[in-house]
Amino acid sequence: MHQGYRRVVVGVSGSMGSVAALHRAVSEARRFDAEVLAVMATTPNVHAADHITVERTMAEGALASVLESAFGADGRPPGLRFHAFAALGSAGLVLTAAADRDDDLLVVGAPRRRLLPGFSTARYLMAHATCPVLVVPLPSLRKRRGTSSLHASEV
Repeated sequence: MHQGYRRVVVGVSGSMGSVAALHRAVSEARRFDAEVLAVMATTPNVHAADHITVERTMAEGALASVLESAFGADGRPPGLRFHAFAALGSAGLVLTAAADRDDDLLVVGAPRRRLLPGFSTARYLMAHATCPVLVVPLPSLRKRRGTSSLHASEV
């Protein structure tokens, strides 16, 4: 059995699954007294230098928005060592590069269910990461008065 993790790396995309993974990463970090590293990866559409700068800036803004939605105006969970960055590249490659220590735990949201199975970042990470990978299931949605709402207790 593993004695503990010093760092919890979590993939953030803004999807419901990644928000669930973000909250689970914070719980795991509290459990092991570890730091959290939140990582958003984005693949650039154009590889020209000026477009790459714009895309990185857009990814950083998207990451800040997700963190503010998850944790409030500060964008950080209280009482934890917390770092975040956005990087250009495929999610699988960026996350395996970020979670490069033996005492890391890599946390990602489960892929959405699809009619035809295909590539998922979670599958890639389970095959290529050098540290343990925790795949967090999607939170369940409850129907109330014809609408779906996500309950904080399910994240």
